[in-house]
Amino acid sequence: MELSLARYRLLFIHPFGTAHGLRDGTDTVFVRLTHGCITGYGEATLPPYLEITQQSVFEELKDFNLDHLQYLENGVEPGLSAPARAALSTAYYDLMSKDLGRSASSLIVGLPNTGCDAPTMVTLGHSLLNHISLKLSEMPRSSCLKVKLGSLADKATLKAVKELDQRPLFLDANQGWTSVVQALDAIAIAGEADVVGLEQPFAKERWDLHAELRNVTAVPIYGDESIQGVADLERATEAFDGVNLKLMKCGGLDSAAAMAKRARELGLKVMLGSMSESSLGCGAMAQLAGSADLLDLDGPWLIKNDPFQGLRMEDGRLLIEGTTGVGIELRSGAQLNWIHIGA
Repeated sequence: MELSLARYRLLFIHPFGTAHGLRDGTDTVFVRLTHGCITGYGEATLPPYLEITQQSVFEELKDFNLDHLQYLENGVEPGLSAPARAALSTAYYDLMSKDLGRSASSLIVGLPNTGCDAPTMVTLGHSLLNHISLKLSEMPRSSCLKVKLGSLADKATLKAVKELDQRPLFLDANQGWTSVVQALDAIAIAGEADVVGLEQPFAKERWDLHAELRNVTAVPIYGDESIQGVADLERATEAFDGVNLKLMKCGGLDSAAAMAKRARELGLKVMLGSMSESSLGCGAMAQLAGSADLLDLDGPWLIKNDPFQGLRMEDGRLLIEGTTGVGIELRSGAQLNWIHIGA
């Protein structure tokens, strides 16, 4: 088994704004595992609010003992950060399932195999009002539209979106609100019947505000930043109706699948999300689509230099083109500077 790493920066088509701030792209570390003529790929995408850097992940993976790869398949933690483990384990599952001529999802124990029929989303980041129409025109036709909120322009943004787009809305404030009134005002402008969900409206530690909001609206409230691991998941029903699971938080397909299973046992809705990953990261997470109520895997339609291919959206459905591994392949001519680490 040979390991190679590549540092990369995914660049947005338009600067992407959330309540966390505005950025032009996201630092990434790609992983390549090779065994004979078979290659598996993985991705660690690292938005600045994670406080885990491209360099730290690179160093973690550079120092990883490849003899410990077997522990990933057995579910034993190899002492990596969640993004580093996610990248390495994705590459491992990709390689192993390709070797068997199967999909990566078939190797995940207990994962339902029901396809990718959950409703899909694409995301409108914080935008100048005169830019909203252009951005909407560039997006594929998803089942619903996710709108980033948590700024002084929330009301104007929602009114503009309602005039331009007829899709149901999913509202995401990224911890940007401080009162239940703000959330109820946004829901009212969007039209409660047209809102399929509201994500992380308040600071991650304000479980009390999330619980208060859930008691006064029928809109499902999803936890994102508040749900960082299994311990948070176990208490999620105190304040949330659903959870947003992401590979960079969960640490791999196996742990994400286990958290999705546990969320369902607790009566929570499951949303599969991303941190603006490429087609590789989003396609990998789409392997778990059979566990999902909502799919928020739109990174490939937000970035302009995706080095991978194989994920597309047609008539509101997410489709993976490949049938083995995670179904995603390196794009011909992709400029990745692979650094061979060892065997």
